[in-house]
Amino acid sequence: MKTEVKKLENAQVEITAVLPKETLEKQRAQVEKSLLDNAEADGFRKGNVPKDIAMKNISPMQVLEEMAQQAISSAYVDILQKEDIKAIGHPQITITKIAEEEDLEFKIITAVLPEITLGDYKEIAKLENVKEISIDVDEKEIKEAIDNLRKMRVQQEMAKDQKEGEEPVSWSDIKEEDLPELNEEWVKTLGKFENIDDFKAKITENLKSEKEAKNSEKRRISIVEAILEKSEIEVPDMMVDYEVEKMMHEFEGNIATTGMAFDEYLKSINKTKEDYKKEWRDQGFQRAQTQLMLNDIAASEKIEVPDEMIQSEVEKIMEQYKDQKGIDENNVRAYVATILTHQEVFKFLDKQ
Repeated sequence: MKTEVKKLENAQVEITAVLPKETLEKQRAQVEKSLLDNAEADGFRKGNVPKDIAMKNISPMQVLEEMAQQAISSAYVDILQKEDIKAIGHPQITITKIAEEEDLEFKIITAVLPEITLGDYKEIAKLENVKEISIDVDEKEIKEAIDNLRKMRVQQEMAKDQKEGEEPVSWSDIKEEDLPELNEEWVKTLGKFENIDDFKAKITENLKSEKEAKNSEKRRISIVEAILEKSEIEVPDMMVDYEVEKMMHEFEGNIATTGMAFDEYLKSINKTKEDYKKEWRDQGFQRAQTQLMLNDIAASEKIEVPDEMIQSEVEKIMEQYKDQKGIDENNVRAYVATILTHQEVFKFLDKQ
């Protein structure tokens, strides 16, 4: 068998192959037997139709095409081993020449494990980690937080008198004079606060904690972006497609929570799923690229998550969705393992 391999963009290869007619012919007996076993004709039970009668309803090209499919499936594995191709996903096969007593010619396009060359992620993370991000809280932020609590209390009180079917009062409709007075008596109804100053101190502390968490997330995003900028990572189209489909699934779920059917929503904004998929293509590419980057760091640094930790999370998820059909435990385990491993990679980068 002659083969030629050409590297394509987006972590794909094109394999051009010529299979000798003698190899193709080896498939004939098995193919004819399979076709005969399923043949039907008046006066005969299925699978018991005489060959000369059955073959009148089976075209020579049908036999040849079945032979080609089986021969290619077998040859594909040999080609991958011979050419040391690390294929992923389902290959796209095109027969370019097929005829009786002729060699079989075909092309295969398949995604392969992408080539990844990361930048110095330890040094990049170190440079990003030393950048200071302020968590200072000013008086304006404290006042806004307190006013939100006051509005929330008014909204809760109004909800008690609200009739069934009425829309809840929005914050924008609450006037300043309706707000409870900021005094020690009101503050103590919110929790164990000694006085207004103690209350403000706790508010300030909470705001700082929120900023710290947000800043940690911002720093991690900056580290990812900086590493990607200094890296060369091929991304298979199939991975981008997967990320875009995942985004679509998340989006449909969000729309469902509003009580509106997704098709109705699309119709109301005059858009299609395909419109969104095109818009999200770049974002899907970046998400896939990030996944590959994190996986590569985990492999390089031998970052692994204990099986018992993965199993514990899997059991929680399976229990949570025990009444939902179609939840595959193996898929859940793969998902959990990936999420937990990536969390450990981020912790590793945080320490640089």
